[in-house]
Amino acid sequence: MRALAEYVMRGRREALLVSTMSVALPMFFWLGAAVVALVTLRKGVREGAYVMLWALLPAAVVAYFGEIMPVAALLGITATAWVLRLTVSWPWALCTAALLGLVLGGSLLTIGRGYLAQVEKLFAELVAGIGRQAAENGAEATVALTAPGASDIAGMFGLILGVTLVICLIIARWWQAALYNPGGFRTEFHALRLDRVQVMGLLLTAFGLGALGEGLRLWAWMPLVPLLFAGIALVHALAAARGRGGWLGLFYAALLVLAPLKQFIVVLAAMDSWLDIRGRWLKKPGG
Repeated sequence: MRALAEYVMRGRREALLVSTMSVALPMFFWLGAAVVALVTLRKGVREGAYVMLWALLPAAVVAYFGEIMPVAALLGITATAWVLRLTVSWPWALCTAALLGLVLGGSLLTIGRGYLAQVEKLFAELVAGIGRQAAENGAEATVALTAPGASDIAGMFGLILGVTLVICLIIARWWQAALYNPGGFRTEFHALRLDRVQVMGLLLTAFGLGALGEGLRLWAWMPLVPLLFAGIALVHALAAARGRGGWLGLFYAALLVLAPLKQFIVVLAAMDSWLDIRGRWLKKPGG
């Protein structure tokens, strides 16, 4: 991955080549978005926007065939990387990613109703197909499958965008540190912590969305994305302080499959804003 970053930083032509080819390939749009973020962080928003506009050409073609995430990721990562470059603040960059996820979900519910209807139809056909296959195999359904509604689908897209933007920004910042400031990203990431005002705003937004109804349960997770990644950063810092980095693989495996662990990490990050868990841990013997 470092070799790829070195190639991208050779010049504009190389950055355009990698970003446009990545966006054109199925499931690799995130790599193109990370390239745009790297260029933006290192060379400024003007150069990053130039690379992003060219990458939008294959993304627009992909969007014509029904996949809007590459376009949303390219636009979103440019804004998110610009915020990080301007403020040098990971908390504000994470909050920007969460906000853009909410914007995407809201846009789909307002001006993207036709697109949502198509995706909703695809989900309905998929669920019906699973039901028919189970019936043909003689299996008894233990859980009733229901196709997600338009609000759920919009929330899913928004949540995916928010998480994707953060991951792409992390990759770009890691590239930047590897090339120009070795070890800098590790120190920066381990120190990531949201302030109390940001935490309160995110939690109130999440609770407010969750209180609006069952159809917004995914929406309530969008404001929690910054807290989730702040909690992950805290776990990394604590593991490094105790020399337990080898356990991080198990931690990520559990994070993927255990929903309660995600909730615990969010709560842990919120508590850290008040209690400075990282600082207290490091003051212990052996920290």
